[in-house]
Formats: sequence, C-alpha cells, structure tokens
Amino acid sequence: MTNIILPHELPNALEHGPHNMRVLSLDCFDTLLWRDCYAPTDVFAGLPSVSTGQRIVGETRARKVQNTLRGGGEVGLAAIYDHAMPNACDTDRDAAITAELIAEADVCFGFEPTIELMAAAKAVGHKVIIVSDTYLNADQLLELIRRAAGDDVAGLIDRVFASSEAGISKSQGLLAKALKTMKCRADQMLHIGDNKSADYDGARALGVPALHLAQFQQVARQRFRFERTCQQIIGDAADEARGLMPHRAMLSRDEPQSDDAAHALGLTVLGPVFHAYDQWLRHEARELEQERGGKVHWLFMLRDGHLPHIVHDAGGSTVSTARVEISRFTAIGASMSTRKAYIAQYAQEFGLNPMTLARQMLMQDDEIARVVGDPKTETEKVEASHRLRDELRKGQREKVTRRRSRARAERLIEHVRAQVNPQPGDTLMLVDLGYNGSAQDRIDAILSEAFKVHVAGRYLLLREMAATGLDKKGLIDDRHFDAELLEALCGNVAVIEQLATCELGSVIDFADDGTPIRKASSVKGAQSDVRDRVQSGAVDYAKAAAAPPIVRTMWTHSDRALRDMAASVLTRFMFLPMPHELNVLKSFEHDVNLGSERLVGLFDEAHAHEGLRRRGLFYMKGSARMFLPAEIVHEDINTRLSLFAQKRFALGLSYSDAAAKSVPIPAFYVSDHDSTQTTIHAQPTHDGYYTARLPVTEAMRAVGLQVGSAFEWFELVSITASRVYGLIGGDLNDARPSEVLAQFDKVKEHAIGILECTDPAAFVLVNPPAQREGDDQLMIEIVMRPLRRRAAIPAQATHVQTTHADGGQLAVSTPPLSPSSNMKGAAA
Repeated sequence: MTNIILPHELPNALEHGPHNMRVLSLDCFDTLLWRDCYAPTDVFAGLPSVSTGQRIVGETRARKVQNTLRGGGEVGLAAIYDHAMPNACDTDRDAAITAELIAEADVCFGFEPTIELMAAAKAVGHKVIIVSDTYLNADQLLELIRRAAGDDVAGLIDRVFASSEAGISKSQGLLAKALKTMKCRADQMLHIGDNKSADYDGARALGVPALHLAQFQQVARQRFRFERTCQQIIGDAADEARGLMPHRAMLSRDEPQSDDAAHALGLTVLGPVFHAYDQWLRHEARELEQERGGKVHWLFMLRDGHLPHIVHDAGGSTVSTARVEISRFTAIGASMSTRKAYIAQYAQEFGLNPMTLARQMLMQDDEIARVVGDPKTETEKVEASHRLRDELRKGQREKVTRRRSRARAERLIEHVRAQVNPQPGDTLMLVDLGYNGSAQDRIDAILSEAFKVHVAGRYLLLREMAATGLDKKGLIDDRHFDAELLEALCGNVAVIEQLATCELGSVIDFADDGTPIRKASSVKGAQSDVRDRVQSGAVDYAKAAAAPPIVRTMWTHSDRALRDMAASVLTRFMFLPMPHELNVLKSFEHDVNLGSERLVGLFDEAHAHEGLRRRGLFYMKGSARMFLPAEIVHEDINTRLSLFAQKRFALGLSYSDAAAKSVPIPAFYVSDHDSTQTTIHAQPTHDGYYTARLPVTEAMRAVGLQVGSAFEWFELVSITASRVYGLIGGDLNDARPSEVLAQFDKVKEHAIGILECTDPAAFVLVNPPAQREGDDQLMIEIVMRPLRRRAAIPAQATHVQTTHADGGQLAVSTPPLSPSSNMKGAAA
C-alpha cells in the first residue's frame, strides 16, 4: 500500500520518517518548487529565441541521441539547445539558456508546507537534499531555487543531485548515488516526491522509506484539466508563459480539508474568481486616486455586490467602503426625468410583460389595474400592451412619470449620502458583477451632478451593448478578450449572480431619508442556506490568499495571472460544470429583478434529455432557463465541447448544418378531398436518435410516415406537435410540445416503445391538432431511434381509406396498436 501524504500534512512529515533518520530527501518540481503554469512546457511560450514546439522537439532529439549513443536519456540544457538551435553560435545558445532560466524563475515559487518541513528537519539536525530528474544541472537548479524562493530557502539545502549531471534518473540509480554520497544507509533517509513511480516506487526499491505527495485529488486534477482546456479555447497569449493557474497551490493545501460540497464549490470556483476581482479592484482604486485625486469610495451594489464585499473584507478592508442597494429597477425609475429618457424607456422596452413595463414606468397599482388589468393569455397580454402604450403616449402620463422619477432620484441620492457622503472631487467606484453596467448608465449623471464627483464602474465581467462613453472597466472585458467570449459568458452569468447575492429582497424604492424599501425575498430558505455555505468557501479562499502557502521573490506577471485564472475558472464552471457542483445547485431559481415576481429555473436536465433527442443541441435556442450547459453535464465530452465552441465563437450554425446523414422515409398527407405523397428526411439529433418533421396545414386531416420502408425495428420516443417557427429560436423552440395520438398499421409492439415493422408498408398515421386561421404553422415531430434498418427496397405506395368520425377525427381502416399499449404517443 502506498504511503500517501497530502500537501497540508507536509510540515509534520518527519513523524513518518525512520527513528534513526539522518537525511530528508526531496524531489524538486511540484514538491519544493511549484510553477504557476499548468504544465512545464507552458513556460516555453515566453522564450525569446525558440518557439514552444522547437524547444520540445529540441529536447526530444537530444534525449534520443543520448540514448542511442551512450544509453540513458538524461540530458542538460546545453544539449537541448544544440538541437533546438542547431545553427546558432555558442553565444546565442548561452543567451537562450539564460533566458529560459529567468523565465523559469519568474513562474516558480517555493511551496511553504515543504519549506516548513525542511526547516523542521534542519532544526533537529537532519541533512536536507534535493534529488531531481531534470535537464538542469545542480548549480542551475540551486540557483533557480534561490531566484524563485529566496536565499533563506536555498540555505536550507545541503546538496543537490540532478539526473542531467549523473546521467541517470531516480529510478535508474540517482537515489542510490545520493545515499552513497551522503554516506547514509537506506533506513536512515526519508524521501518525498509527487511522482509515484520515480519517487515512491524508486525509493522503496532501495529500501528507503518514502511518502508519495498527492499534490491533487482526482476531482481537482480533472477540474484543472478542464480549466486549462478553457484557457486554450479562449486563446493563449502568443509570446508569454501560458497556462497560468496561481490558485493551484492554495487549493492543493485547502481543498482536501473541505468536506462540504457547497463550501468546496465556493473554495474552488468562486474563491479564485472573486479574489482575483478584489485584487484588481484594489489596483483600480489606487489608479483612480492617483489620476483624479480625492478619496475613492467603494460602493458595493447590492444584491450582487454582496459576495465581492465580503471577499474584500476577508482580504483586508480599505478606507471607504459601503453597501448600497441600487437595483436595475430603481435605477430605471430614477432616470426618466427628461422627455428623451422617458420616451426611450418605454419605446425600447415595449414587448415586455405589460405588468412589468407598467411598474418600470412608475405606475401605481390602481393605475396598472385600470390600464393593464390582469391579462392571462398571450392575446390578452398583447391587447394590454397596446393599451399601456397608448397610455404612455399621453402628455399627462409623461408629466406624472417624470415628476415621480425626479422624486425617485432624490431619494436615491439620499440613500447614497447616508452610506458614504462623498465630497466634491471624490470618486464613487461602483462595484458589481456587470455585465452591461446598465444601472450605471442610469445613475452616473444623477450621482456626479448631485455630489460633484466622478463615477467609475468596475465590474467582474463587462460587455457594453452601447458605447456609452462612461468610465467603465471589467476584470474580464474587451481590453483582453474578444466580444464573442464575453457574450458567451454573459449568457450564463445568472448562476454567478445567484451565488453572489444575499438574503435581502430586491429594493423597489427608497424612503425620503434614503432607507431602502424592499419587496419580500422570493428565494427559498434552502437555497439561501446553500448559498451561504458556498460563500463561506469563497471567503475562506480569500483569507488564505491574503497569506498564501507560497514563497517567491518575483512575480512580474501577477496581474495577467490573476486575470487569466479568473477567466478560465469562470469559463470552466459556466461551460464544463461537474456533476457534484450541479448537485449543490439543483434546486436553485433565478430572480430576474426587473420589478416582476418572476423566478426562472437555472437548469432542467429532464427537459434537456428530451430536447436533445428531439432537436439536438439546438433545443437550447431561446430557452428561458439560465444555465444551459449544466443541462448536458452527463453527456459525452464531445457534445459538451460542441456546445462550448458554438457559444464561445458565436458559430452561425443551423438545424440543417447538424444533419450529417438523414434517413429518407415516404410520407403522405390526407385532406378532406385528396392525398399527397412525398419524402421526409429524418434528421439525426443526438445519441443515435432521429426526428422526422412533417409540416401540416389547416386543411390537412392526417399525416402519415411509412416507417416500414426504412426500419425493421425501431424505438419510438415521442410523437408531438409544435410550431415550425420555433426551429429558428425564441420562446417557441423552448416550449414543451404537445403530445398527439397516432395509429399504426403493420407495426407490432414488443415492449414499451420497441416496435417491429412487420411489412415494408408499415406506417404511423397522426391526426394533427386543430389549427385556426392565422396561427403559426404546425409540424408533427416523430422522434425515434433505428434498431435495425431495412435493406433498400423500392418504396411502396400505401393506400389509406378514411371516413369522418364524430368530432371530426379521422378513422383509419387498418387496425391500431392494442389499446393496452402504454407506449408514449400511441392511441390508447
């Protein structure tokens, strides 16, 4: 059984050493020295003289030559650059080697738990040695440790053994050489390293007590792989070190100690993202102070500003911070004091639920009841919308609304004054998740004029929908990322909003003294409890990040590292979430916060399962749910990456592009007076399923599909009716289809949904639902999976005799399936 030690246990590792221990032997990379980069080769992207590929090939060739000519594949940097730069002079190759050593030092740091172990070993008189499989020689490795972790750490080391100098690796005899050189018996040494084969198995083969450092648990390894994948899909920097993940060290130490799934979600996802955001905010506050003078007041915009605020406090609060409750709804209400703003608001928002728009336009309940009423159906809502528009066009209504808006603005000003009372020349820094800065659009001029201050919005994620010219920036914005990525992230931001918010109900107005007036919180108590535990994990990360388990002397790329880390962690969680993370969020709902009571589910796996079979990934177009990648978490990685790529690059694909190979099936349409035959192509959707779509019109009495011509056996999933218009997206695409009855001929059911076509002429006949003049065109969707295809035969015309039955239904002369069938979509 392998003796495993976790990173947080390293300071006490001497307890596992032999009683007569004299030497502590440590691996170097990923034991003492860690890198910010995901993989060692990520460092090569920043080398000035060779590309990443040239550096990798150079090392491969050098090892092959060494193994062929002398046996063994251990080489040093000089041999590697001989092959990477075969025509360069010695001076240029030496400069390239120096550049690589500098690049390594910039991304490396000492891991504090290991350093504490080294100090403990020295304190009791043990020797400390480094034994490393590396292309660096001993002097280069010791100098790298000195540059990266400092003189004090390098001073704890008595001897360095490098495989490139010895010509052999640890498993080939380097550890044995270390024993001999240190004049130490095997049972007097303890060796620790992260590579099970080289460090643990190699040491135990010599009789040396050893511990395998489990740097990360399996779930963390997969999460980091996914985060690195996201970095690559986002796009790596062209000429700098890549794969920057400065959160790995803290999580290696702290994640194994978190035994609550909600807390772990906050620790591993929200913690790194919001810590990076807070560090950037601190930098921006300093920049604003230097550029503009005066004091910078941090205004955390509740409710979504709650998590940024408590993370900020955990990292050490700054001079002037305040929590302000300015929702989009209140900001809109305060911004309509001019005729231009008034008209723009109702003109741009026309089409919203009329009740919601009326509230945004500051109409009171009795006015809403008189003008809008209580519309239930879509037709009633359309009629109510037109009545509302007519009302809003009236001059008297405009005067009333503008007067109410000015009063709302005054109350909002008092709310801010009660929190910070800024002085002329100060800066109000609005802190919010983003993602358009729409509240700032509404209140920027109000606040700047009232207080004679500068207003700056600083957001986690920002993609402006208009060039407002206001002072807005985002940690993740178009200065560093393209518009397609920003749009893709904004599409899933609701899950972050729900995890960042607090228990307070959304503010709908203010009292005259600025006290917030809130609507009752509609979020379930269980959701609030889970959210609190998630946030506690994020706060614990922020506290740890204030004193990280890292010892370094330089970090020239800190800003970029934190930004790239935040982007990759956020993108991974949004597009490649893990099942255990979603289990935490499975009952979450999202409050859209526009003056309505509307709650929207974050995701619905059951609906996704049906939607994938019916329409493939395109079932998501127009969905009202807010976290769609979560719905396919149990699908294969190809499906998940396909969705990611489509969203990240805004690929303009359609249903027809998704169909690699369709199945032609004869179809016929029956009206009161005649029948028509054609061929329908069943399109592949997902996981071997196909959908045959048969458009119908008002005059059609029945539509049929001659399934026996294509299949001997097939699985029938559903027969439904939906609107053709839904195929292009919008709410109709996401609407649940209505099931319709069907009748079958020459079809035998062997189990629920498992059908045998006993004859090539076997068919399914569907009676479409009644369709009124002016309705959107209907289509019948038959979802099925071929189990055994029929050998190609000439299609046979199917004769169908029809008569009119009571109620206008169509009766078919051929018998349907047994009434005892429980098959979905079959006649019962």
